[in-house]
Amino acid sequence: MTSDPGAPRPSGTFSLAGRPAAGLYLVGWLLTGVGLGLLFIALQVAPPSGGVLLMAALLLLGGGLSAAAGYQIVARRSLVPAAFHGASPPLLLGIQLILSVALGIPLLALGLPDPTTSAVGFLVVSVTLMGTYLAVVWLFGVRTGVVSWSDMGLPSRVSVARLLGDIGFGVGTMLIVWPLTTLLVVFLALFLNSSPPDVVPPVQTATDTLLIALGAGLLVPIGEEVLFRGYALTAWLRDRGARSALIRSTLFFSFAHILSVTASSFDDGARQALLTVVVITPVGAALGWIFLRRGLVAAIAGHATFNLIGVLIVALGQLLPQVPPPA
Repeated sequence: MTSDPGAPRPSGTFSLAGRPAAGLYLVGWLLTGVGLGLLFIALQVAPPSGGVLLMAALLLLGGGLSAAAGYQIVARRSLVPAAFHGASPPLLLGIQLILSVALGIPLLALGLPDPTTSAVGFLVVSVTLMGTYLAVVWLFGVRTGVVSWSDMGLPSRVSVARLLGDIGFGVGTMLIVWPLTTLLVVFLALFLNSSPPDVVPPVQTATDTLLIALGAGLLVPIGEEVLFRGYALTAWLRDRGARSALIRSTLFFSFAHILSVTASSFDDGARQALLTVVVITPVGAALGWIFLRRGLVAAIAGHATFNLIGVLIVALGQLLPQVPPPA
């Protein structure tokens, strides 16, 4: 896609000349740079001062990335009508991550149970994640007029038959993908002498299972699918075509999950990251294919199915040993 040939063009990355929103561009660079510097300092300082500096760094980073997103929206208005006129998907992911962390720190300070060990804490974090995903897509996508919810795969008119058909398609597809992916996980885990990161807390009771299933099996899939398929795949679909959009969104989804790596050493972390990317890639490809065929509801249903199966198996593995043997 090309822009208006008569529009002024910037002469370099750090040049303001020829930019349609030079102020936003400058603010984006300045706040992001200062925020990164302050973040580095905050990580070296012990609490509580370190926590205050961390919040300040996150606010600056969030403001910088938001300004950059606003600049992209303004600058891309000169592109041809068929092109995508919004902020880049990785930029929105960065804003979402900062926003979710900025909300999570005060919650933990106010006494939220550790989400890595508590099902209640995990559910609250899941609500926060879903909310921040939806917020950034709405603010920078829907509200700016770049995309509509129907553009992102939500049908404008929902019938029971269509809804059930989309859900069934997503569920059925992932019931096929899940065992194949599980075999891949087992093989690679043995080959790499590693294991996937623990993304859910340990299950102690049936209530824990319900809360974790709600968070990992519904709330997180809704948020992730809105950004990774609804927004990102739609953006690249307009600019690159279906095949390239599917590849890009799949890799985007896979590498984003590296953030869940929890290994304590670089060597273990590298192997865990490799395992994560290789395993998540076919899942992302399947969800992208579902989205292209049936839309966002089907992709959410497929994602929820995949996560729920994993949660239930983990829960059964932890709860069954607690059941007393028959007399």
